[in-house]
Amino acid sequence: MPDERGSVEFNTPNYNPDPAVDQLEHAARNWRHRHSSTESSVSGARTHPSLVSRGMRHRSSAGSQYRPPSISETLSEEPIGLAGIDLVSARDGRYGSGASSQIRIARGKIDTQHVLQNFAPVAAEFMQKEEEREARMIKHKPLPPRLKSVLDRLRSEQKQSWLGSPLPWPSAQPAAPEFDDLKRLAKTHFPCRSDVKVFITDFKEYSAHLQECRLSEITKYMTTKPADVQVRWIHAPLGVGPLHSTIEDLFLHQGEAGRPFENLGRYGWPYAKIEVLSFIDRKRFQDMRDVYRFLCANTKLTEELNEECWIGFEPSWKTNGKGVLDDLRWRTTHLGLANDWDSLPDYWTVSNSDIPWQIAEGLHAPDYGPLDGLYPTLWQSDKQALHKHRFFGSAQMVRDLFRCFHRVDGFLLTQSPMRGVNFLDKNFKRHLEEPGDAIFDNDVASAIAFVRKQFEDSGTQKWHRANVEWLLIHLLTEIGMTPHGDRQGYNAPTLEGAYQAILQQFRRRRDEHFNSRNRDEPAELIKDMITCKDELRRMTVMSKRRERVFENLGKDISNLEAEDIKNSIAPEHEREISAAEKTQFALRRTQRETEAYESLFEDICKSLTEVYDLRSIQQRQSGIITDGQNHALVLITLVQLVFVPFATLCSYWGMNVSDIRATGMNQHGFWRICASAVLAIGVCSAIAVVLRLVSQARHSLGKEETREREGVLTGPVNLRLDGGVVV
Repeated sequence: MPDERGSVEFNTPNYNPDPAVDQLEHAARNWRHRHSSTESSVSGARTHPSLVSRGMRHRSSAGSQYRPPSISETLSEEPIGLAGIDLVSARDGRYGSGASSQIRIARGKIDTQHVLQNFAPVAAEFMQKEEEREARMIKHKPLPPRLKSVLDRLRSEQKQSWLGSPLPWPSAQPAAPEFDDLKRLAKTHFPCRSDVKVFITDFKEYSAHLQECRLSEITKYMTTKPADVQVRWIHAPLGVGPLHSTIEDLFLHQGEAGRPFENLGRYGWPYAKIEVLSFIDRKRFQDMRDVYRFLCANTKLTEELNEECWIGFEPSWKTNGKGVLDDLRWRTTHLGLANDWDSLPDYWTVSNSDIPWQIAEGLHAPDYGPLDGLYPTLWQSDKQALHKHRFFGSAQMVRDLFRCFHRVDGFLLTQSPMRGVNFLDKNFKRHLEEPGDAIFDNDVASAIAFVRKQFEDSGTQKWHRANVEWLLIHLLTEIGMTPHGDRQGYNAPTLEGAYQAILQQFRRRRDEHFNSRNRDEPAELIKDMITCKDELRRMTVMSKRRERVFENLGKDISNLEAEDIKNSIAPEHEREISAAEKTQFALRRTQRETEAYESLFEDICKSLTEVYDLRSIQQRQSGIITDGQNHALVLITLVQLVFVPFATLCSYWGMNVSDIRATGMNQHGFWRICASAVLAIGVCSAIAVVLRLVSQARHSLGKEETREREGVLTGPVNLRLDGGVVV
């Protein structure tokens, strides 16, 4: 069992280590124990990926015997030997069959010849990872350049419509995007519901089979499964909405519901759910929002998309009124989305659930109904404090709801629009670049892909109980602890460490802003710190919420275990990690994260108070200086006021206008010219002031009309096919 430090307790029946390395193994374990005495060393230490994925236990391949870690795993916290050779990536059997032949160590040095001889397997695995990534990029193609130009055109037209300054001559207007390009752009970011990919994993006793299907075919996989399949997991990437509720309802009506999670769910709805944090590319995230905002009000485009959205689903005469479309028609009328009982929901109504929520959006409690979709107050992506960290500069942190439904016949349905990166590693930016559904094939970046492939070769032999409840709990604990970098040995900064670095940056800016000549620097610093404070507050709330989820999950597991003991149902594999142990590990980890976020939140609050105090001192000093300057100006004004009458009299009586350029002009001509000039200047100034006031009034009136018509700060833009834009 892992303790609070992550150390490992070993039980080694029938194990005979190589005598040549037995003493070295013992010394290495003692060194590791000394260097992991405090939790604060976790940022410098590196944990082997198998420790997290296997519940911090080392097992034999047969699953019946324990084994101690290999030398490469034991010394993974301090790589030694040649530069560029990382022992963290060393796996069992890669360098030979015996422990002495895996790595030859003599006086703290690695045998160079042995390392070079065994470099081929490492290079082969690296090439295999690259080939898998290229295959994903080919399978899930990114946004074509033509569609990128169409999206840029829509953005430019939207900007011109808000500025109210179209180009003065028609020939300068760019060509309007074609209708087919608009349709392709919409389908690229929001595919038709019948084309949404559903991921199915069949867990057998010694293996797991991965497959995919379209959402229109999902009912075929909900009814029956092969006899040798113990658990079938169906994952549909759908967010909260009418279609989400329809799939859930059809699944639960195909068989008897599984044992309830009464503490984890809510009254009358005992099903498991948890909020998940992930990262997606900032540009792709903004593209999704812009496409939805620009095209959802295009009537002609929406009508054609509505016709194509449901192609592929079985009609009512084939399903006897029990298909997806039948339930969706009833639900559309029930929720008030349409007045006609035979109507299906709008294309954009079922597509907006694909947009993930930002940290500042959504409800404060994860109890969502089918109408609690995304209704943001601002369509632009939030400027997060995390963007100031170099590692997370191109990533947008979002949150999604992960829901689980299970049946007693071994079926598990999960639904979540989560398409982001969950695991942090050195290739984090490359993972963000992968488009669309490619993340579900990347087990290094996605928690869902990792769980799908984790038992591909072992099946349910690694499960404490080979039932659907154990898989559900395993999913909740694995996904609920993300994002983290444990699986890749902490080769990427953690969220807590990133926020700590950002706070240190704020402190440097706070100490330097007194010497800065930029008057806007203190205001920008306060604005950034307020953004970080709000972000940390929300992260603390979500961490506490996950903590309560794991606490309630532990209570439900106790009830399930008590029921199994009462019915004399023993676990199939007693030596494997139990659901209670996994939940306790996740709970302790989440509690540490909550403490870290609370500490960071207190730190930012104190720093912000100090900035306010320094700003107040600076304003007082500026006020003292300003008072002195004002006093000096008063004295100068009084002196000038005394001498102004004398200067005016001397100037007037000293003029000899009759001698100016030999014009013979007298005093009356002089005053006529001066009066005309003063009057002209006054009239021009008055006209400028009136025009300024009229412009401000028209701008304010336009904003009020836009808010009343659209209900948001920047609402949908209706693009006409002739190239114009209607706001």
